[in-house]
Amino acid sequence: MKTKINYKRAVLWGIVVYIISVIVGNFLYLNPIVSGIFDQYSGLPSMKPMDAFGGQANWILLMMVFGTFLTIIIIILYLILYEGLPGKGWQKGLFFGVMIAFLKAVPEAFNQWMTFEYPNILIIIQLINTLVGQIIFGLSLGIIFDRFKVIYKDID
Repeated sequence: MKTKINYKRAVLWGIVVYIISVIVGNFLYLNPIVSGIFDQYSGLPSMKPMDAFGGQANWILLMMVFGTFLTIIIIILYLILYEGLPGKGWQKGLFFGVMIAFLKAVPEAFNQWMTFEYPNILIIIQLINTLVGQIIFGLSLGIIFDRFKVIYKDID
């Protein structure tokens, strides 16, 4: 048996996983507690104002474009690593999500802590939100790709 990928389904359900990721990310960063903490530090010299990007609309556009690009890369990585991931379905997704979360969030937080005069609470919030967001992303990827047979075994 050979593992095959239904690329049309991968694109379709990848879009669905991306939408879930955007919703989760917005919930994690735009909830009243986190946004209130970020507002406390909005005037610091280390915080770049939205005007630096041409306003909020341009900032959102840049975030969406880069987020989409990163999501595509992560989904391709999931497809490449799929056979080597332990478990089945959601377990593969969960393992992948945890792996990506730690590979992405921890070095990013450490780099910010070492490089910038940035409030530690904001680094911790970003670390936790990235960990949670990537784990949910991986879990969603595993569940949806398994449920809708994006990756399947083909009998030759």
